[in-house]
Amino acid sequence: MRKIKNKILGSVILIVTLSVSAISALAYEQFSSILETQALREDTIHLEQTTNQMNHLIDDVQKYAANMVNDELLQQFAAKLQYPSTYDELSAYRDVVTQLTKFNVLRDYLESSAIVRSDGKVFWSSLYIDPYFERLLQEDWYQKALASNAKSGFSAPHIILDPDSKKIVSFFIRFDPEYGGVLLLNIDYEAFESLFQYLGQSFDQVAWIGPDQSLLYQQGNAAEFPAQVLTADGPEIQVTKHDKGYYLASAFDKSEWSVFTFTSNDRFYEWVGYIVRYWAVFLALCLILCFLLFLPIISSIIRPILQMTKAMKQVSMGNYNVQLSFRSNDELSVLKNGFEMMLGDIERQMSEKVEQERWKRKMSAELLFAQINPHFIYNTLNTVVYLARKKNYMAIEEMIESFIGILHDAVNIGDAGLYVTVEQEMNIIDHFVRIQKYRYADRFELVWNVEEQVLGDSIPKSLIQPLVENAIFHGFSEKESIGRIEIIIRKRSGRLLISVRDDGCGMSQEKAQAIMNGTLPPARLPSGAMKQIGLWNIRERIEYLYGQEGRLVIRSSEQEGTKISVLLPSGQQPVE
Repeated sequence: MRKIKNKILGSVILIVTLSVSAISALAYEQFSSILETQALREDTIHLEQTTNQMNHLIDDVQKYAANMVNDELLQQFAAKLQYPSTYDELSAYRDVVTQLTKFNVLRDYLESSAIVRSDGKVFWSSLYIDPYFERLLQEDWYQKALASNAKSGFSAPHIILDPDSKKIVSFFIRFDPEYGGVLLLNIDYEAFESLFQYLGQSFDQVAWIGPDQSLLYQQGNAAEFPAQVLTADGPEIQVTKHDKGYYLASAFDKSEWSVFTFTSNDRFYEWVGYIVRYWAVFLALCLILCFLLFLPIISSIIRPILQMTKAMKQVSMGNYNVQLSFRSNDELSVLKNGFEMMLGDIERQMSEKVEQERWKRKMSAELLFAQINPHFIYNTLNTVVYLARKKNYMAIEEMIESFIGILHDAVNIGDAGLYVTVEQEMNIIDHFVRIQKYRYADRFELVWNVEEQVLGDSIPKSLIQPLVENAIFHGFSEKESIGRIEIIIRKRSGRLLISVRDDGCGMSQEKAQAIMNGTLPPARLPSGAMKQIGLWNIRERIEYLYGQEGRLVIRSSEQEGTKISVLLPSGQQPVE
């Protein structure tokens, strides 16, 4: 017996290990895919936010500069190249400085501004003229910007002394040709840098790219960006999957700038290590618990088997005077009783065998009426998922309550017996119909016509519900208008009369008679039916339980509906 115990314990541990491993693998595969999609979506949102902020800043600079070049004082100063005296020119310059200062203080990102006249002279907003500014405009950042012949544009980042060293990005905009000259706005580089630094918190690498793929800002090693990735066309964010991770690219509006980001696979799955360690600990705990819990359970199961084995050996040696001392409330008790009865009396043993066979047939018939079709469970839960997505919580509550009521009825065959009251059967049918109405909205209606005095009468479990289900799936399958099902329960001459009537498509009386005779079984219900029970099964069950006192009658006409009547002995039987 020790070998059997080891086999059982080993099998349990193996099943638990394989089950936990399989479930964990499936969960990991599904969850990792969901995580990757969600992480990519969050990265896209972060990049969109930064892109929108940059576009807003660029748009604000362009509109503000356009407003400045339309200022009459600045236009006149840019157009006038000759003054009667140096004093007059400086006086006009002072007025321009005042105006530029007013503009500068209205934008935090403006470091300074300047007017470059068509004669090349530079007038800075700081109220001093220095050859440094004219030399500054000879640098590449300004010359390349003007070489584009564009009305306006941004320069590359550069250093300016005003009075301290400061990194800026200049925006130039030309005055109208009748005035000539260029307005130059010097924007603090930190206004752009702060946006990319915030973006860098969500990515491993960030690169701000200018014209000709010039690098204006980087976090991480931007040189690792593949050449084919460094292109961004259109307003949409471009996603490129790479062996090492994901590259995102976005172009800014009204400029030749773009931003590129990179998120490594390690960043995506940095939590995987924790999950793996958690799974290993969980598996170890499961195995330990299985060993500690199942070892005494298996031992208690094996001990009676060991006694029975020893008793059988004695019987094989001719000793029939043996007793089994163990007590059990499970299948082993049945084996014990059967073993003792076999030794006591062969006739009684045969009688018990016949009784067991009868009980098997009876339970098989009842289990058919108790079991719920898995497809019905699937369809019901699928409907709940659909209602959850629609946030129809009241409907979900009703569906779940009805579904629980059906499940509760299905598992009660061992506790409540084979009979229920009419009122209990009505409750189950109401649960079933409520679920079907959510699946087949506006397809049918149910009407009860029940005498109050019959509510306490006992009837077999699941007697009426299959008839209602049959009417829904067969009676209204080809009917376009709303169908009607009427259930009538009343007493007639001391007997219980149950009728289920529908106004569906019906059938010929010949076909109905063939179904009753068993020569033509009814069409199988759809896979989504709650219970795969036909009229033939119900008729056989009534005959089995009531003999000649129970009857089932079908009356039907094509296109006029069907009426199924069940006649049972009436009585206030207690529900077993």
